[in-house]
Amino acid sequence: MKHIQSDIPLTLPVTAQDRLLYHMKAIIHVLVSFDQHLDAGILQRAVRLSLDAEPVLGCRFVEEDPQPHWQRFEALDEMQWLACSIPDHKDEAIERFIKDSFFHEEQQLNVGLFQTEGGDTLCVKISHGCSDASGLNDYLKLLAGIYTRLLENPNYYPPPHTSGCRDQQNYFTALGISDPLARFDPQTPVTPPKWAFPHHGRETNQMHIARRRLKNEALDRIISFANDHNVTVTAVLLTAMFRSLFEMLESPRGEEFGIGVTMDLRHRFSGNPDQAICNLSLGISPCITCLEEESFGETLQRASGALEELKQNNAELVDAIAVEASAKLDYSAFLAQIQAVLQWAADNGKANPLLSNIGVINPINFSHCQATDVYLLTPAVIPPSFVMAVSTYNRTLTLEVSYYEPAHRREDIEAFLDLMVRELRSL
Repeated sequence: MKHIQSDIPLTLPVTAQDRLLYHMKAIIHVLVSFDQHLDAGILQRAVRLSLDAEPVLGCRFVEEDPQPHWQRFEALDEMQWLACSIPDHKDEAIERFIKDSFFHEEQQLNVGLFQTEGGDTLCVKISHGCSDASGLNDYLKLLAGIYTRLLENPNYYPPPHTSGCRDQQNYFTALGISDPLARFDPQTPVTPPKWAFPHHGRETNQMHIARRRLKNEALDRIISFANDHNVTVTAVLLTAMFRSLFEMLESPRGEEFGIGVTMDLRHRFSGNPDQAICNLSLGISPCITCLEEESFGETLQRASGALEELKQNNAELVDAIAVEASAKLDYSAFLAQIQAVLQWAADNGKANPLLSNIGVINPINFSHCQATDVYLLTPAVIPPSFVMAVSTYNRTLTLEVSYYEPAHRREDIEAFLDLMVRELRSL
């Protein structure tokens, strides 16, 4: 079936965050499990229609001076967007899908459906160049909604979301900032990182995924502990990460170290502004001193205090403004600037590890089929960078790290996750 909509623009502007993230070629995944079967034909239509509902998903990134732009593919209906299979070994098939590139060069979105006797698993692959993890969560809700409507009405067509904002404007508006560039200070000091997750060169021969799950009562204890101490679950996770890294790296006592924490700028919004699927996250880096002997609660008090102080002071605003300023550069000059920063990080060999807590994912319903399990997979990054993703669904908290060998070693990743689980189970 052809989908021709004259009201969908053929080109879309590239936002400041798109610019920053596209060149990293990072990919985010979400895995969704069901104990029932989805209708593959309906799902195929739903995936295709989602490219019209959120037009950027049907685009390719055109790199050109002075400004890149998003360009809609001319033959969307002739391209593959969904792959369905009935694998003998589901886990191996899903792993191949995650490790493989997009079906077509320059795509931003692919979906895999893996059907087995016990139920189906859906895997969504999205480019970080057009969406962050919260945007992927929004896409999952969009896809589920279109699928549900198609079962009710086979002729359903979702209205193209052409009015939605994809840039940082709603964030600046919420903070009462009308001219963010007027606040840009190129001389703003940057605190260099003092450590990094253990790494061994920058070779990326093989991608791997490591995860740990904390379910039911184990998750309840984390939530109760956070409530009893009047802190967020993210603060508890941050504390466990500090303590795990202090032990793993045998960090010098008395020195201060930082961990990056992803900030979803949508949480700053006032009201419910019209926001399309996009990149709208930045990082803040709370720092604490490594001390000799300290209980979890004592570390929590310091880590949570450092985190809350940064949040209350809108610490991410400096980077939000800097990203906007960098977008004013000609694209070639911007790329040169980014390469210089990456080279500095590689030469320095240090980068604050990053904690990305997506939070609680609301129940996902594809018509009468409710997902029994959902979790996010973070992009695999090149050292000295390191990212751990956390997501929660159906009373299950998932700690996940995607990584490349030999740059990151399996034994280091597994040891770190074991330390995280030990810290969280000790509460």
